Amino acid sequence: MFLLLLYRIATTALSPLARPLLLWRARLGKEDAARLDERMGFPGAARPSGPLVWLHGASVGEGLSLLPLVDRLLSRGFSALVTTGTTGSAQVLCERLPPGAFHQYAPLDARPFVARFLDHWRPDVAH
Repeated sequence: MFLLLLYRIATTALSPLARPLLLWRARLGKEDAARLDERMGFPGAARPSGPLVWLHGASVGEGLSLLPLVDRLLSRGFSALVTTGTTGSAQVLCERLPPGAFHQYAPLDARPFVARFLDHWRPDVAH
């Protein structure tokens, strides 16, 4: 419990450094400069009406493995939000996600960013 508390304090305290860090990473090609706000929990799109399932895949392979599940969810009337953390996975998924599914970068693991993300998307189910 103590280590989790320490982690939360550290990530919250360091969150003001997120934008400079993300800009530096964008210059290195490790972040999408046009979508940096998503990493700080700002929405990249409007939340669709109706039930929303949030799926996360950290990498290209994990993101691609979600596509059959996304298809099944969409066929059952859900919308699907897929988050990833890499530019490569975002590029591949943005090309392959069917209508009714959305990609957004996962927010950095800091309380203000995650809270902003969840306040906007309000997923009914997360996996």
